[in-house]
Amino acid sequence: MAESPIIETIREKIERIIADNKRLRKESRELARQRDKLKAGNRELTLRIAELERRIAVLELSKGMAGGRDDAKLAKARVNRLMREVDRCIALLNRE
Repeated sequence: MAESPIIETIREKIERIIADNKRLRKESRELARQRDKLKAGNRELTLRIAELERRIAVLELSKGMAGGRDDAKLAKARVNRLMREVDRCIALLNRE
């Protein structure tokens, strides 16, 4: 017994929807993997930036300690800023 054209059309649409669903689920999993990989890379780069900024601060401080009068002023300002930052960190730790 042959199926009516309406039933055949509905069957084709359902098969197409199922195929699209499978394809989109696969694509979603792949995009989730890519997102996770990018997040990990972002965390790594953020840590690297923080480390490089710390190294720059140390170099600036050492340059200021070894330099002339202007460098000494910069070094003193840097030490004062670092001390304020340490004080803020201690205050945050005391709140917890």
